[in-house]
Amino acid sequence: MTVDEYFRNGWKAEKITAGAAETKTVHAGRCLLGRLAVATAVITVTPKDDATELAEAQTNAAVLNIGLTPIRIETSLKLTFSGAGDAWVIYKVV
Repeated sequence: MTVDEYFRNGWKAEKITAGAAETKTVHAGRCLLGRLAVATAVITVTPKDDATELAEAQTNAAVLNIGLTPIRIETSLKLTFSGAGDAWVIYKVV
């Protein structure tokens, strides 16, 4: 799925910024995770459904693109940052 297709189908893109190593809540509730792109070098970002890790920690070397089979989030979509930095996430509330 292209980025344009995501937005035409109700997906949201959001830049998440961490000031230090921390976990940030993207959406509290059920949703689908379509993509995760870490924008800052030298940090990792781990996507979670509340406390459960959904994939390995991601770096800025690649984009976690799971648009053809999005990951269902049952509780809340969270990103755990290993340090200060930014990540972009594409998700859809269901």
